[in-house]
Amino acid sequence: MPFPVNFYQRFSIVILILLASLHILPAAAQSKNLTLEDFAQLPDIGLMRFSPNGEAVASTIRINTEDQKGTAIQVGNLKTGEKKIVLFSDNDKYFIYSIHWKGEKYIIVKYFYPSQRSEWLGTQTARYESRELRMLIVDLETGEVRRPFKKAFLKKYKVLPANLAKVVDYLPNDPDHILVLLPTNYTYFTKYAAGVFRLNLKNQKIKQVKKSEDNIYWWMTDQQHKVRLGMYYHHSENLHRIHVKRPADGKWLDLWEHERFSEDAVTPLGFGKNPKDLYIRAYHNGFKAIFRVDLNTEDLKRELIYENPDYDVYGNLVYSPLTQEVIGVSQAEDHGGYTYFDDDLARLQRSLNKLLPDTKNRIISMSDDLTKYLLFSSSDVDSGTFWIGDRQAKSLDIVGYRYKSLTPDLMAKKELLKYKARDGLEVEGYLTLPVNAKKESLPLLVFPHGGPISADDDSFDYFTQFFANKGYAVVQPNFRGSSGKGFEFLKAGLGNWGLEMQDDVEDAVHHLVKQGIVDEKRVCIVGLSYGGYASLMGVVKTPDLYKCAISINGVSNVYDLVKANRQFWRSYNYIDEQIGNSNSHLKDISPVNHASKIKVPVLLVHGEFDRQVDIDHSYQMRDELTKANKVVEFVELPNEDHYLTDGQNRVKTFKAMDAFLDKYLPASK
Repeated sequence: MPFPVNFYQRFSIVILILLASLHILPAAAQSKNLTLEDFAQLPDIGLMRFSPNGEAVASTIRINTEDQKGTAIQVGNLKTGEKKIVLFSDNDKYFIYSIHWKGEKYIIVKYFYPSQRSEWLGTQTARYESRELRMLIVDLETGEVRRPFKKAFLKKYKVLPANLAKVVDYLPNDPDHILVLLPTNYTYFTKYAAGVFRLNLKNQKIKQVKKSEDNIYWWMTDQQHKVRLGMYYHHSENLHRIHVKRPADGKWLDLWEHERFSEDAVTPLGFGKNPKDLYIRAYHNGFKAIFRVDLNTEDLKRELIYENPDYDVYGNLVYSPLTQEVIGVSQAEDHGGYTYFDDDLARLQRSLNKLLPDTKNRIISMSDDLTKYLLFSSSDVDSGTFWIGDRQAKSLDIVGYRYKSLTPDLMAKKELLKYKARDGLEVEGYLTLPVNAKKESLPLLVFPHGGPISADDDSFDYFTQFFANKGYAVVQPNFRGSSGKGFEFLKAGLGNWGLEMQDDVEDAVHHLVKQGIVDEKRVCIVGLSYGGYASLMGVVKTPDLYKCAISINGVSNVYDLVKANRQFWRSYNYIDEQIGNSNSHLKDISPVNHASKIKVPVLLVHGEFDRQVDIDHSYQMRDELTKANKVVEFVELPNEDHYLTDGQNRVKTFKAMDAFLDKYLPASK
């Protein structure tokens, strides 16, 4: 069956009115002594979206009663005050990650679940673990929850695609249809091909509107909702390019050919209202910036639209629902705010920033007439406050808190940290100190981020706040290879696992010790994913620097990680380029092969259904540490993925860290 038999037992409609309110209380009024569960719980409100007419709000909320624990989608009517649960998941296997209004009638819900699948390699079948992505259609008029694809349609696949949740265009002016991307030749090992289909949300009828082409993995529509662009990638040749239709003559062009990790890389972001205008992200003076390209010109000259001279510009285009014009860029300022090109909205943003000067203020959703908006304000100490603004009434009202118990007055502030690595490279990071702590001789937790091509910033972090609440200083170094600091800084991390990347983490400790902020004899290293690898490699490479290490879903066997990716892609493997391709080198930078060098206690935590880093990494590390007579604790999280999505497993993880730190590096002397 394409869906599990017990689907509606775990992912069901709940016909009830939610008795609890959206926690509309002043933040300071909720101050209290915090518990471990306050930090470890899932958000009280995760996602929130306006309906197009601005009369209703959909949100994902945490359910925590004696009878039910999990995540629900709640729809609230702003006129009547009625709140109704339309979908519920106990997070045992199915995890909601996206909600989207489709007109006033439908909510499109995306979710994932762990599974296993087979792929035909041409000569044999490979079996591997996967994360399956799916959609549901919630019909708000009938209360019905529908799968978008009929069984008869899905039977054409010998192996069901892992991702059946790719929406190309939500077609805002078509009440019952969306455009979806579906593979027509589903295998990553030969020539992947995907086409675009028009899906009827009411009766599940489906019709192809764009035929597939070999190695085109994504199609994009313009503002007239015509398929105009394909993203091409050839695995064996490590070749990217953009396949785009020129409006002047209807000719398809192949543009901007480049390899992965190249400074020539171009990412299409979307079309302007005028079909000739294509917005792209590309490097400019070493940093990613946003350009507009006139496709009808022969030279395809790039017009610079937005740049930050010190950081890469990420995020998506913001469109006006009234005019369909590009009016801004999301996540541009320090990865946290919006930058508007539209004068009217730019004035609104400035007024919000003046009214709420201590938070980053993002308009996350607007009504189609632009008169009402949802605002999300947050900071290093504010986990997130949701507001509803009415531009005509000139009102702004709180409607909820992301974590209602984690009030700003109890949280610890972050400060930007800059230090020189041993080779002279400037590295940035963030330092969090316990509330009201003296800036001297503090116990330190080093907390390197995952990825490793990602970065920490000054936004709220529930891990960091938990550690600071226990009395630790926390440093989050954005070591070389982290994203956001331009091409050369990113490139410096290629092939550098366990080498200079690891040195950058260690140098953050030396910098803080030299400043007198931390006690060099009371340092532990903690991390998730790649951060878990850095934790293990830290106590291998510098066994006398740390008093303990915690690895959550961390890599321990780099050779196995790269080998698994080689088997999957069977041709060019970008992991080889990112980490290395010498087997002896991969084994040398694998902590599992150096268990005998570790002198301090190690805590391993791993999700049973982790699809990024297989749990076998922690099994191997536990076994090797045990053989070497080292102190190791291991916590296996049942039915858990890579992201600690299940609330009960998250609490279990925090309890394990809490007890481990109290035992091996107590915050108080």
